[in-house]
Amino acid sequence: MKIAVGSLNPVKIAAARSVLSRLYPEAEVVGTGVQPGISVMPLSEEEAIAGARQRAKVAREIPGVDLGIGFEGGAAEFDGRLMTAGWAAVFDGKRYGVGGGGHLQLPGEVARMIREENLELGTAIDRLIGGENTKQKSGAIGVLTRGLSSRRQAYESILIYALAPFISTRWYGE
Repeated sequence: MKIAVGSLNPVKIAAARSVLSRLYPEAEVVGTGVQPGISVMPLSEEEAIAGARQRAKVAREIPGVDLGIGFEGGAAEFDGRLMTAGWAAVFDGKRYGVGGGGHLQLPGEVARMIREENLELGTAIDRLIGGENTKQKSGAIGVLTRGLSSRRQAYESILIYALAPFISTRWYGE
């Protein structure tokens, strides 16, 4: 079995490998560059879900790939606060599974940079902490929880949720 992740980000690929190796130990998991067809920093759940689905679809279209995986991070307003919003999609060529979560309130300065300067979350966090390429490391989640959680852990959780229709087909009617 071959599984493609619609990204070259090592955090996303590692999250997919970690989860999928438990379900499909023989599977080869590879990353591939995909343009999600959405803004660089999605600011709604709908746009982030669309990006995750597009990434999964394009990854699945690679010859020989059995399953496409798409991850999309973004932010969304909840009760007047900007929060992280991560989504995963799984596509087998016929149906999608989608899972989301990882909602973490963003600091005011980060929210301001995203809203007013149109910065991507990773860039805003890098600027906040004086870091570099945080999104390919622990991510905003790792920085803001001081390592109690990480971007990879968040992506692992939402991928598990997206896989539910493929794991528990009996209850999803497929």
